[in-house]
Amino acid sequence: MGLLSDDPAELQLYTHLAIVLGLGLGLVTFIIMCLLLSLFVNRRERRPVVKAKTRKGDSHDKLRKLDAVSPARTLEDWWSRAKLPSEGADEQFMCVVCLESVQRSQEIRELKCLHVFHRECLEKWYLQDHFNCPLCLRAYYVQETYSSNDFVWMV
Repeated sequence: MGLLSDDPAELQLYTHLAIVLGLGLGLVTFIIMCLLLSLFVNRRERRPVVKAKTRKGDSHDKLRKLDAVSPARTLEDWWSRAKLPSEGADEQFMCVVCLESVQRSQEIRELKCLHVFHRECLEKWYLQDHFNCPLCLRAYYVQETYSSNDFVWMV
């Protein structure tokens, strides 16, 4: 009663069993390949779209808009207008974008929420299309263009 039996009924049973196992393995392989393909496609769709290098004029225009909302000035200038005690000023301010301390001679930008950042750090943040404070996420600039998915309903 081995695998190489002369009995035609047993040979037919092994043939049917091989066909069923082959179809089952093929189906399982097909399902796994479909799942892997769908994961690959979904992962590609979630990646941020790499924008073409922005022209110097585009970033310059955007920075002018940022200047209107948050003009650049030195921490010393800001400190004198804020009317805060001058002791410990160098130790108190830290830019949460770069995690470096802000020195009195460095240029800063103050947002509407009164958070202070290095000028360069906030400009990099803003040029990457972030329109809210890196610390508290309060909006400091309203984007002028709207996405194509927004609908205007008129009644």
